[in-house]
Amino acid sequence: MLTPVFWITQDDDSLLVRIRAPHGNLSELDYDHGEFMFVFTCSPYFLRLHFKQMVEEYGNGNGKVEWKSDEGEFHIRIPKMHKKENFTNLDLISDLLNSEKTSDPHGRQMVEEISDEEGEEGEGEEFLHEQEIPVEEVTPEDVKIQEFGYGFGWSRIGVVERLRGEIGRLVDLQNPEEVPIEKRNEMLKEADWEQFDIGRYLADTLEPEDELLSIISSDFSASLTLTDDDRVKLKDLRKSKIPKIWGSDVEIGRSLVDILFSWCYDQRVNNWESTCESGWTCSKLSPSMSFFVKFPSVRECILTAIRRSLSYPLYRSFQLSTRIIDDVTFCFSSGCTALLHILCDIHRIFIESGEFRYILNDLFITDYIFWIQSVSEEVLEGIQKELGEIGGIRKEDLGWDLEMLETEAKMEQTTLDSDDDE
Repeated sequence: MLTPVFWITQDDDSLLVRIRAPHGNLSELDYDHGEFMFVFTCSPYFLRLHFKQMVEEYGNGNGKVEWKSDEGEFHIRIPKMHKKENFTNLDLISDLLNSEKTSDPHGRQMVEEISDEEGEEGEGEEFLHEQEIPVEEVTPEDVKIQEFGYGFGWSRIGVVERLRGEIGRLVDLQNPEEVPIEKRNEMLKEADWEQFDIGRYLADTLEPEDELLSIISSDFSASLTLTDDDRVKLKDLRKSKIPKIWGSDVEIGRSLVDILFSWCYDQRVNNWESTCESGWTCSKLSPSMSFFVKFPSVRECILTAIRRSLSYPLYRSFQLSTRIIDDVTFCFSSGCTALLHILCDIHRIFIESGEFRYILNDLFITDYIFWIQSVSEEVLEGIQKELGEIGGIRKEDLGWDLEMLETEAKMEQTTLDSDDDE
């Protein structure tokens, strides 16, 4: 059976479910709803949705179904159990399709599946928070992953080593299995400084092109709503099986900040559209995806992303980088659906850009798509609060003496101008 593309809107009294089923056999149409569930079948389509609020039982005469032949869609109206109640997360497709509901959904429940072989059913679904795992539960492989892991939740190991001959320099940290997580951030800072081109930075800072100034001053105009392509992707994606997550939801959320930074940079410099270089930009400017780091704070995450934005891409402007911080903050404040669209867009970019970047979807983005649909609002609000508390990032915060470089360049230019006057 095929899962159809669907949309859900609401008014005070009911939900309206639009289901695109152009090849459905109308003689086999059937649907039902009640409590937290809605079920639709019309061969070859099947859809089961799980709501967080209750709907009325089917058969009380309040429901309604219409077939829109021109659109190839069914429009089904489902009465709410409690009128004027606001149904949440109606755009979170994977969450609606997920059958493993709990009364208190946790972000890791959407992306982590632990084998139940060691105990009774349900005992395997224990998730890491901030507490340590009991010593008796930690295997030698766990210890290695905890020290050298990467990917979503720092839960993978061996992938880069196994594929190194094929993927080339997909990531900058070529030997993550040999570099402890705690040492990666400092190594990254040194590597970015080695790539820092003083001449290019000074050109974009002291004599910026009109195009760069226009990029910096432009208003944020990227779409943050789910597209039809997003909905198709979300209904077809399948959860990966992750043995254990070696990071808290807060730490996972911090890495999402630099992933958004790389996407916002790409969108802003390309007039809010993707290009053939978008895959490189999104993967290169994200320290989480390029160097597998784990950040102690959102501030450190932002500082690291700024350093990379001054060392690698076309435009290397501190003013541009700080403008992108505003973009990231706006994206977080726009809500879960906006973040979900961005992750779907990055997923698409990595598939279409070649160079084995689809592997970054396997390591990061697919799991982030599931995570963002069920992580608690408190976690996202906490990340947004940290972003708001950063305040103005100064050049001296980067530790690269940028102001001194600019001062020396200005003095040298003044001397040259004086010599010319003579």
